Amino acid sequence: EITIPDSVTSISVYAFNDCKSLTSVTIPDSVTSIDDWTFSSCTSLTSIEVSGNNKNYSSADGVLFNKDKSELITYPAGKTDSEYVIPNSVTSIGRYAFSGCKSLTSITIPDSVTSIGDYAFCSCENLTSITIPGSVTSIGNYAFERCESLTSVIIPDSVTSIGSSAFFDCVSLKSIEVSGNNKNYTSLDGVLFNKDKTELITYPAGKTDSEYVIPNSVTSIGYSAFENCTSLTSVTIPNDVTSIGYGVFQGCTSLTSVTIPNSVTSIDSSAFSSCTSLIGITIPNSVTSIGYGVFQDCTSLSSVTIP
Repeated sequence: EITIPDSVTSISVYAFNDCKSLTSVTIPDSVTSIDDWTFSSCTSLTSIEVSGNNKNYSSADGVLFNKDKSELITYPAGKTDSEYVIPNSVTSIGRYAFSGCKSLTSITIPDSVTSIGDYAFCSCENLTSITIPGSVTSIGNYAFERCESLTSVIIPDSVTSIGSSAFFDCVSLKSIEVSGNNKNYTSLDGVLFNKDKTELITYPAGKTDSEYVIPNSVTSIGYSAFENCTSLTSVTIPNDVTSIGYGVFQGCTSLTSVTIPNSVTSIDSSAFSSCTSLIGITIPNSVTSIGYGVFQDCTSLSSVTIP
C-alpha cells in the first residue's frame, strides 16, 4: 500500500510501473496531474482512492476518474470483478484505462461515451464480448490489442475513426461487422474495410479460412492487417495494390504462398516476418523498395527472387 504525501502535485508516466505487489494507492488533494500508464503492470492493484477535496480527480469503487467523472482514467488491473458497468457520466475512456484487467469478462459501455482511447482495453485477455454503443465516434490505436477471448465486434454507424491496429492480436476474433449506415467503414465476410473497400484495414486473426482472395477494389492493405492470422495458407493480392505495408503478414505462421502483383512498388518493414511456413517468394519487377526485416525469422524460406 502507498499513501502519496500532500507535497506531491504531479505523478509521472510509469511512476509505479511493474509494482506487482502494490494493492492500493491513496491520492491526496494536492495532486493536479497524473500521466498516462502511471499504474502499468500493477497486477495486484485493487483500489485507487482519491481524497474528496481533490479538484482534478475522483474515485468510485476504487476506480480513478477525472473530477466530474466524465473520463474513466484507470480501472485497477488487480480488481477481481468479472463484470463492470461504466457509469453514465463517462464520455471518454482514457488511454490504457482497462489495460491488463485479466478478470473482466464483460464491460458495459454507456450511450454517453463518445471516444475509446489508445490501448483502452489492451490485454483484457478474458473479455469475451463488448458492445460499442451508437454514441462512440472514435476508437483509438490498439484499443482492443490482445483481447484474446474476444470473438466478435460490431461497429455502429457513429464511428468515424478507427485507430491503427485497433484489434491487433485478437486471436479469437472471427468477425468485425459494421452497421450498414456507417459512412466511413464497411465489412465483408467479417473483414473490416474503409467505406469504398479501397483499403483492407483488418482481417480478423481468429478466422479459420485457409485461403483468402482480397477484393479487386482494394488498392492498399493497412498496417498489420493480417498479422497473426495463423490459419491462412494462401493470400491473393489484386492487381491494383501498390504497396504492402508494415507488418501486413507478420506472424502468419501457416502462410506458404503469396502472389505479389506487378502493381506493387514497395514492401514495407516486417511485412512477412515470422512467416515460418513461407518457402519461396518472387518479388515483381515493379518493386523499387524493400523495408528492413521483411523476411526476418522466415525459417522455411529457401528462395527469394529480387528484381
